[in-house]
Amino acid sequence: METSTATISVIQVTAINAGRVLALADVELILDGVSLVIHGVQVRADASKTEITLPNYRAPDGSWKTAVTLPDDVRGPMADVVIAAAMEAGLLVERANATRLFHD
Repeated sequence: METSTATISVIQVTAINAGRVLALADVELILDGVSLVIHGVQVRADASKTEITLPNYRAPDGSWKTAVTLPDDVRGPMADVVIAAAMEAGLLVERANATRLFHD
C-alpha cells in the first residue's frame, strides 16, 4: 500500500451568518506536493453540533451535489483544521457536549 503526504491549512475564514452557516473557509490541501485550494467550505453550527461541509452546486435535476469528493483520510483532518481556524477567529467556541461532523 502506498502512502501520501497531505498538508492542510486554512487560507481564510470569513463570517457570513446566513442561518446555520456561520462562515466560509478557503482551504489549501497540498497532496504529494500538489497544491489544491477549495473555496467555500461551509462552517455550520447550532446548539448541538458543528458541521463542516464541502462546497455544493445545484445539479440539472435541482438536487444539491458535492462539488469536491475527498477521501475520509483527508476529510476528517480538514474538518479539524477548519474548526480550529473558526475557533481562533472567534466564530466558534468549544462545547463539551457538542458533536463535530463532516458532511459531503
